[in-house]
Amino acid sequence: MDIVSKLEALLFYYGEPVSRSTIAHLLQLNEEECNEVVSRYGKILSDSAERGLTLLYKGNTIQLATKPELKEIGEAIVKDEFRESLTPAALETLALVAYLGPTTRATVDYIRGVNSSYSMRNLSMRGLVERGEEKGMSFQYSITEEFLKHMGLSHVQSLPEYSRYHTLLETFARTQEDGSEEKSEVIPSATPFDSAEHPKE
Repeated sequence: MDIVSKLEALLFYYGEPVSRSTIAHLLQLNEEECNEVVSRYGKILSDSAERGLTLLYKGNTIQLATKPELKEIGEAIVKDEFRESLTPAALETLALVAYLGPTTRATVDYIRGVNSSYSMRNLSMRGLVERGEEKGMSFQYSITEEFLKHMGLSHVQSLPEYSRYHTLLETFARTQEDGSEEKSEVIPSATPFDSAEHPKE
């Protein structure tokens, strides 16, 4: 597979700023090769009127973004999201961040078995989840004070059965490294919020 396609897949999967060193490491490139591939992909996106994406550069990080001339599409999505209640996928993501956080999106993805970038962005825009410091090659996510306010809680440990769910999720998250347990043996079938009041809109 072409290296540019691999870069595109990597940036799409992350859905957030990625450092050049992380890109080089994951794609097994040296610094010069990494810069050349990033430059080539950026030119492909900017030169094609049929592509709706562009690269956003900030410091040493790179992120896929919508082209400025298509910003009305993003604005329409945001308006729709704020008119609707949180989806089951967003609630599941929120529960994982609440009970396991601070945690990386990669860990949330691993536990859910799907890409959570859309849900994480939705929650971030609503002020329920915030991105913190970078851990390894990913950013850490935590719930916000606004989330606690919506739930009527003074601290995260007041969530229903916090200790139980936190321990279960930590145990399962460790299987990323050793693969010693199956998901069904560790994660309960219902999310913690099934028995708690959902965050108010």
